[in-house]
Amino acid sequence: MNSVKARMQLESLKRDRLSFIHNNDLDEIYLNDIKAINLAIKALNKCPDVKDTSFNCRMCNKELKTWKSIQRGFGPICEKKYLENVYKNQQISMDTIINTKGKER
Repeated sequence: MNSVKARMQLESLKRDRLSFIHNNDLDEIYLNDIKAINLAIKALNKCPDVKDTSFNCRMCNKELKTWKSIQRGFGPICEKKYLENVYKNQQISMDTIINTKGKER
């Protein structure tokens, strides 16, 4: 997501919050949300176009598209490569175990 898309999303969120206002005591919550959204929009307007890379793969830096991938930090292909690499690095051969046991005695 870049700054332009973020501003559009914030404007949409602001319209959503405005729809909850009914001129009663509960409106304060929504008015505070709207104030915070306005501040965020103003801050984005002052900034150069910045791309959010927090939802990119930790290995290949491609944008992650599913919630599952975002939670893990890897896309499905890189996750498989990563797990295979970890598994290979943690494998111990029987010869290594036998040699280690023999040295302990």
